[in-house]
Amino acid sequence: MDQGIYIMNAQLVMTALNKALEKIPHLEIFNTDQSSQYASEVHTQRLKKIGTTISVNSKVRVTDDICIEYLW
Repeated sequence: MDQGIYIMNAQLVMTALNKALEKIPHLEIFNTDQSSQYASEVHTQRLKKIGTTISVNSKVRVTDDICIEYLW
């Protein structure tokens, strides 16, 4: 994979989630947009397994995650 190209997929998201859970093992809530990688079964089941509430932004409210989007 080219170092300058990043493809958001379930595998990448799961790698990031697992690294985060090493540092913060008990997430109360996980908020994302409605992208397919966050809605994947592997991702949602991992969060449910540890008792994390899954929160999803609505399609009509583009400002739901404005702080993180501003960061990027």
